[in-house]
Amino acid sequence: MIQQKKYSPVSIPASSAGWMLPLLFLIFLSSGLNTAFGQDQKVVRIGIFTDCQYCNCNTDGNRHYRLSLSKLDSCIHEFNAQPLDGIFHLGDMIDHDYRSYDSVLPRFRKFTAPLHLVLGNHDYMIKKKVKPGLLDHIGMKEDHYVVDLADWRFIVLNGDDLSFSAPQDREHKNERYDMVNDLYSQLEFNALPWNGGIGKAQMGWLEKQLDASREAKKKVIILCHFPLFTKVNHNLFNNKEVFALISKYECVKAYFNGHYHSGDYMVMNGIHLVNFKGMVDTEKNAYAVVTLTAGSILIKGYGREPDRILKIK
Repeated sequence: MIQQKKYSPVSIPASSAGWMLPLLFLIFLSSGLNTAFGQDQKVVRIGIFTDCQYCNCNTDGNRHYRLSLSKLDSCIHEFNAQPLDGIFHLGDMIDHDYRSYDSVLPRFRKFTAPLHLVLGNHDYMIKKKVKPGLLDHIGMKEDHYVVDLADWRFIVLNGDDLSFSAPQDREHKNERYDMVNDLYSQLEFNALPWNGGIGKAQMGWLEKQLDASREAKKKVIILCHFPLFTKVNHNLFNNKEVFALISKYECVKAYFNGHYHSGDYMVMNGIHLVNFKGMVDTEKNAYAVVTLTAGSILIKGYGREPDRILKIK
């Protein structure tokens, strides 16, 4: 029996539409979902948003930092109006100022469905003295963990494990140094300060969770702030290693991430790689409700986020 990390939804400390969907898609999203697929195949619905990246800062290019609060309020209102089983924020709650958490965290407490956080690089772009206490401040018990919802298992990874922004012990610093040097020597261009990597210990943990998921016949979605493959230099340091591992498991159906604010999508080896759009970019909002059935991942996008119907193997 694999020992999983004990996990509960985030508990925030008190101190602190795209194109018209086909008719079938609308039926999937109706209140009769469970009946449509049989009582033994519970449909799971989750809210997804990423990179709200708030700060009390002037607009910089495409990034409308102050607007993130009103966008977040709209997202909360929409998610709370729907029967969601959980909500995931895929990283970068703030841009760089620790005081920005005072505006974001009270809003996160308003979600009625359980909220689960993924760490992003900007979440650690705060003064060095407050970095060690960040998890407690934002209500996270673990930086990587597992969430089970019916037949689905969500494996949350910490891409800041080997990042330049998060506090690290000597072993992790040396591991990051070796990984980045290898990337430079191979002329790989994702070894940049705004990216991150998954350390050896976490890779071992991931493999154990995938083994356990396969044994339990769970369908798996992996969530991380950093993408595996994009058209730009925003990829996870050891993206190829991570993808080689998850590709060995037929139970892995998708990989969800943020970080690259323009968003992206591709399917590789039957795994859907969905890069959700960053909320902070442009004056238009971006978030999604994802409905998981026995054979499909149905994404209803809001604002800039497009709708998608993804068949699973």
